[in-house]
Amino acid sequence: MKTNAYLKVIVVACAGVLASCATPPQTTKVPMSASLHPDHSLSGQVLQEVNSYRRSHGASELQRHAGLDRLAQEHCEYLRQHRGSFGIYGANVSHFGFEGRAMMARERFQMQSCSENVAAANYPGKSPAPILVKLWSESESHNYNMLASWTHTGVGVVVDSDGMVFSTQLFATVAYSQIASRGRFDIH
Repeated sequence: MKTNAYLKVIVVACAGVLASCATPPQTTKVPMSASLHPDHSLSGQVLQEVNSYRRSHGASELQRHAGLDRLAQEHCEYLRQHRGSFGIYGANVSHFGFEGRAMMARERFQMQSCSENVAAANYPGKSPAPILVKLWSESESHNYNMLASWTHTGVGVVVDSDGMVFSTQLFATVAYSQIASRGRFDIH
């Protein structure tokens, strides 16, 4: 009987050791905007204009991504704080730091590729969203970004005290492995 009792203790101890060695599966949370209500904010209007432009050219709509929104919003604030000091693309816009935003999109949000549109405009009395999309559509590289086969986007907008609007839109595609693993549990 003692042998049987010792055997039970050893089995329980081994099970405890094995259980303590097990690591929970690593999961990555990918924040996405999931609101069922229309977004009437200025950034929401920019996204609506871009998606409308995409539809009119046969491209699918972009899904908004909260993490990309934050990156875009932070860049807009940077543009506002440093306005007038840029030179390559214009005094009020810059893609400075894009490599860092793209790296964050890859590492934190599992995006396999990323691109960016930036604009600044001040047209008092007019809705800025259509103006920003028009500015981007008149630039070959920005127009390409609006129409390429991205899956997700983040939009940031900051309005300065004089009405100058700074907007950044990040475009990204979810890594294929994330799409494939998500789809394998779908019931068809």
